[in-house]
Amino acid sequence: MFSDTDVHEHGPDEKISVRDRRAADRYEAVRGGEVVGILIYERRRHRIDLIHMVTDPEHRGEGVASVLVRTVLAEARSIPMPVLVICPFIESWLQRHPEQAEGVMLDD
Repeated sequence: MFSDTDVHEHGPDEKISVRDRRAADRYEAVRGGEVVGILIYERRRHRIDLIHMVTDPEHRGEGVASVLVRTVLAEARSIPMPVLVICPFIESWLQRHPEQAEGVMLDD
């Protein structure tokens, strides 16, 4: 799974790392040591449910949510593990990024 060393470039001088906080059932997007976004999930035996996404209001519009969703979906595809999207934000994000929908279910 993710560690603090998984870094994803965003913009010319910005880095967002994504880490899996399994004990808290959430992924965190971290920039400059600060948690700027979270994605709450529930792992089931054969899938992961993406329940709720939150981006710090001071960091909205900076691509934090996109990095977080893309990274979590890429990890699920690499396992491979199907993803059930419950979060309305992620559902609307997938409508704008249909190329990211591989392995994603929008209905249980």
